[in-house]
Amino acid sequence: MTPRRIVPLLLAAFLLIGTAGQAQAAGYRYWSFWDRDGAKWVYATQGPSMAHPSDGDVQGFRFAVSENSGDAAQPRGTADFASICANTPTEDGTKRVALVLDFGTAPDAPSGETP
Repeated sequence: MTPRRIVPLLLAAFLLIGTAGQAQAAGYRYWSFWDRDGAKWVYATQGPSMAHPSDGDVQGFRFAVSENSGDAAQPRGTADFASICANTPTEDGTKRVALVLDFGTAPDAPSGETP
């Protein structure tokens, strides 16, 4: 390959790599998964398919734009088991788990859609 052809290829590769970093800085739109620990949300250390909640646990999902799990938006509002499941009686052999779904805010929604 001649130097005349190599320079444009290198320039094109540089531009592609440079723009990929800029797109990543904007963040990702996704559902984050949370566990409730007393009065606060804690980012789940494992996905929902691996979770084994106990009776009385509260789990939550939040749809938002985040760069990574360190800045993920937690579900909004208070979410204590007693207020969510107050009218759900206990039954032998079963467990009650409260689930909070936070569909996010308008800025997090894809273009033309609302949460």
